[in-house]
Amino acid sequence: MRKPKHWGEKMIRELVLYIKSERMAQSLTMGELALKSGVSQKHISNIENKKVMPTIETLQKLARALGFDIALQVKVRKYSKKKDG
Repeated sequence: MRKPKHWGEKMIRELVLYIKSERMAQSLTMGELALKSGVSQKHISNIENKKVMPTIETLQKLARALGFDIALQVKVRKYSKKKDG
């Protein structure tokens, strides 16, 4: 498996793992999640098997079908350069 290109890709992969584990914890098949979410079973399979990178919108549909919501929080930090000595 290749390394993520950027932090957003890593975050999406972590969300996919959580969604998959939650689907399994609820004893739902991919087909059942597809019916509840409106996302095709094939697309869910491709997402879980890391063949495609899902959009946040798709992840949100899957999350809501599993009974939770995805909330992203962005923090902006200002860094200052410190002078030595």
